[in-house]
Amino acid sequence: MSFYMNDVMGASVDEPTESQIRGILSGLEKADEEHPDVSLGHESGWTLSVYGDKTVLWENVEDPDIEPQQVTLPAWDAVVDVLMQVSRGEFDTVSSLLGREQ
Repeated sequence: MSFYMNDVMGASVDEPTESQIRGILSGLEKADEEHPDVSLGHESGWTLSVYGDKTVLWENVEDPDIEPQQVTLPAWDAVVDVLMQVSRGEFDTVSSLLGREQ
């Protein structure tokens, strides 16, 4: 299973570790209107975008029939946990956690 993460400026890191994910998230301190988020994409088409207020956008970019889900998480550790779940392909868990069945 392959995944990648884009930093706030759009640079991509293939299969980042948890430590690298935390580093990419710290880049949200430099977010602006043009570059407001970071994202983790999975080869399946599922993508989780993260914004500076801990809001996440869960969507399948390859299936326009699936409605995107937006949720604000309570803590950065929760954001990291969800990103790690996406990286491992645990899509049912992520969808459930974010309040929607896949």
